[in-house]
Amino acid sequence: MLQPFSRTILTAIGSLLIAGCTNTTVVDANPTPARQSTVFMPPELLLDVGVMPLEPGIPSDQADVERKRIVPDVRHAESRYVAYQLKDTLELTGNWGAVRVTPDQSDAVDVSISGEILLSDGETLRARIVATDSSGRKWINKVFEDNASKYSYERPKEDPFQDFYNQVADDLLAMRDQLDQETITNIRQISQLKYARALSSEAFGEYLDDNGSRVRINNLPSDSDRMLDRVNRIKEREYLLIDTLDDFYGKFYREMKPSYDEWRFATYDEAIKLRQMERQATSRLLGGAALIAGGLYAGSESGTYAGQTAAVGSVVGGIGLVKSGLDRRKEAEIHEESLRELSQSLGAEIAPFVLDIEGRTIELSGTANAQYEQWRRILKEIYAEETGLPVEVN
Repeated sequence: MLQPFSRTILTAIGSLLIAGCTNTTVVDANPTPARQSTVFMPPELLLDVGVMPLEPGIPSDQADVERKRIVPDVRHAESRYVAYQLKDTLELTGNWGAVRVTPDQSDAVDVSISGEILLSDGETLRARIVATDSSGRKWINKVFEDNASKYSYERPKEDPFQDFYNQVADDLLAMRDQLDQETITNIRQISQLKYARALSSEAFGEYLDDNGSRVRINNLPSDSDRMLDRVNRIKEREYLLIDTLDDFYGKFYREMKPSYDEWRFATYDEAIKLRQMERQATSRLLGGAALIAGGLYAGSESGTYAGQTAAVGSVVGGIGLVKSGLDRRKEAEIHEESLRELSQSLGAEIAPFVLDIEGRTIELSGTANAQYEQWRRILKEIYAEETGLPVEVN
């Protein structure tokens, strides 16, 4: 007969093994649609939104990158993909004016959205989203998260993480609906004056006060101000480039989506299997160690042949469990390597685009950010030529 100590160990082993086999996560595969506003907003008060590519959230320590199974090429591509999917979601609600993906912060929009990807592994998307209007008022600074289900990959109707984007859209709308029309008008006026000041601080610097945490209007130029008319014409030219770049982001999004969806599905499956393997490996190693310890103790305490035989059987069973656990761990390593290979193959397939704008008086080249900076500098020069004001170089 086994001693009480041995029975306690065997009971603990059973609990470990049961825990290792019954951990199940249930995820709802049907996204809740993003809300549409019930508050009527005149077209001239619909706020323009700029969504910047998210920070990819790649650790500086290479060991962290490998431990978290991040492939930098994939994460950089995801930063653009997430931005464009969020832009599409906001656009489809009809709650906003023009919604564009912008390479960098733009004074030509009323609300700017930025953020950072914290986790993206096919099963979970987690990111911090920050939204700020032109006055400096913070609308959102929050971590959003959504979990995908296997069903959402096998029978896709929407993005597997569409709830993530809908949550962001709903929070933005909730904030906008708290603002009265006077406040919204003020935001749009500040956007216009900030853009004008960026072109010429000499002509428009006195209209705004941003010495505090918020930007405030000191006074407004007259409706007949010819310089402000020129600013608005220059602004339309900026929209021309932003729309062109937005088309390139759209092309990038559409070309990336098929292989990215396959990668996410495979990554989801591998991540689930990997976690199961690791959990089972840990349970079996712990259970095997407990069996060995219990068998050795029982053998040392028992003076009968039957007790000794039971103790030996316990030790042998424990060794078998340890071996099984090590095998499981080895299998987990194979799945981990598979994850890396899948990620690297996608990383090679979606190398960044080089955006060239041809057929214009001025040819822009380089990355989207570089082109945007070049274009804004050129617009300043155009404005200076039209007004006779000196070109300001930052």
